[in-house]
Amino acid sequence: MNSATPHPPPVPLPSRERVAAGRGRVWGLVAIALLFLILFFYWPVARLLAEGLTHNGKFSLDFIVQILTDAYFQHVIGFTFYQALWSTLASIALGLPLAYILTHYDFPGKRWLRAFTIVPFVLPSITVALGFALLVGRRGYLNQLLMGLLGLNEPPLALMYSLEGIILAHAFYNAPIIVRTVHAAWEKLDPRYEESARVLGAGRLAVFKDITLPMIFPSLLSGAALVFIFCFLSFPIVLTIGGGRFSTIEVEIYTRVITLLDPQLLNYKLGAALALLGLVISLGMTYLYLRLQGSLTYSTELLRPRPTEPLFAKESLWRPSRWLIGGYLFLCALIFLGPMLAVLFDSFWEETATGGGWTLRWYSYIFAPDYDALLGDAPLRAVLNSLWVGLTAALLALVLGLIFAYGIARARWRGRRALDTLLMAPLATSSVILAFAFLRAFSTPPLMLVGSTLVVVLVHAMIVFPFVVRVLVPLMEGFDQRLSEAARTLGASAFRALREIELPLLAPGVLAGVVFAFALSLGEMSATLMLAPPGFATMPISVYRLVSQQTWGAPSAMSVLMIFSSFLAFWLLERAGERTLKGF
Repeated sequence: MNSATPHPPPVPLPSRERVAAGRGRVWGLVAIALLFLILFFYWPVARLLAEGLTHNGKFSLDFIVQILTDAYFQHVIGFTFYQALWSTLASIALGLPLAYILTHYDFPGKRWLRAFTIVPFVLPSITVALGFALLVGRRGYLNQLLMGLLGLNEPPLALMYSLEGIILAHAFYNAPIIVRTVHAAWEKLDPRYEESARVLGAGRLAVFKDITLPMIFPSLLSGAALVFIFCFLSFPIVLTIGGGRFSTIEVEIYTRVITLLDPQLLNYKLGAALALLGLVISLGMTYLYLRLQGSLTYSTELLRPRPTEPLFAKESLWRPSRWLIGGYLFLCALIFLGPMLAVLFDSFWEETATGGGWTLRWYSYIFAPDYDALLGDAPLRAVLNSLWVGLTAALLALVLGLIFAYGIARARWRGRRALDTLLMAPLATSSVILAFAFLRAFSTPPLMLVGSTLVVVLVHAMIVFPFVVRVLVPLMEGFDQRLSEAARTLGASAFRALREIELPLLAPGVLAGVVFAFALSLGEMSATLMLAPPGFATMPISVYRLVSQQTWGAPSAMSVLMIFSSFLAFWLLERAGERTLKGF
């Protein structure tokens, strides 16, 4: 008993010098990432905006005034707001009932349907446009079916090259955002409030209007603001479905910068001034969205889970409400699945003199290594280009996203909010404006990047890295700091603790960020269309060029390949876990 038991020597605490050195390396990486962001985002955008505010080397508002006083530009700006407003309302009308169904009912596949709401967000927009053209175009499958059933000589659904078609396509894209934001808030509401109102004699409609709606309204308003931003900045859908009849700010900037048919249209000063107005409006709306998200948050203490009931129970199948839900789900299937199924069918179909038949010709075409004059590249090379650009941009975005997310989540300084706001700016800047800025900034020494494939990778990385940050920040903020502190106590540096402790535990979020960035880059068309060097094509560019020639089978096969890639990304995101996407 008197024998002394040997004790292990005390573990030395890291010295102040080592702690300071570790923090210094971390903040050094943040500084390098900020310099990269300044060089490839803020500097080109600032230079572009300066062009719109100068005339003959002096500050001038001449071009801004010219745009604001010109009747044509007034119409373009007004139509941009108009279509974004109606598209937002259509997204709410389509998404709100689905949020209700996910909150109140149980049914087979509910978990997959809830996760599926992220899929339209990563689908290439040019593919969506092609799907709507195949479904509701003059010779679309739905129009042909209705003409046969109703004995009509003209298509009953004239949605292509119309405002209604633009709104419907935007609703396809953005209704899932409403579903995710509203469902998340609705699911957290304590059911006692609604149950108490029902006990006191209130009907379902009164309970929803007076109790539920005020509680979920902040989330609904926040989601609607985000949808409005995306519709306001929309480019490929308006360009393809609207055709030459409609022009938004984004389409007008593209026209002013790219077209060479009319020398009067090639006016960089007017384009820069229009980009300035568009950027000011989109940044203002993004600021409003952030304020709404932060100040209108409504939370209640959830004491018990919200009860749900089987959607397809036998005893309730004949209720009128179930018929309404069934009709709504059929409409959702038509809007969400119809365009994609039309693309899939068309990729295996070839019109012939005898009416048509099944074929693999279009898939043979897209995997052909032979040069195609219409694409400016071989179809197979376009596929490989997309995969290479998407993977490279995703990895670059991941590096930037990890550094910035770590800085935001671990920062204990007043500039944290400022850093977060700086990182939101690329999210509020359209890819058309960013590509225009790259054209003006990197066409002359010292960085002559325009004309190379590197500029395409860089612009893709700038577009997608904010999404990686939004995925990673909530995960890093929720990470148990005691694990890293224990490693630091045992002598590990801050960088080693990050590499060996935090990153392995955050692996699902890292995977989700990479896959999400890759899927977004894979479908990016706007900036690529403006910056791609001659002879360099990607899958979205190939689809756009083929569709512009009224060719359907080949772009359908190319679109199916992109859809498959997006669904593969969706599957990986589902495996990584929905919690990694709670930042959206």
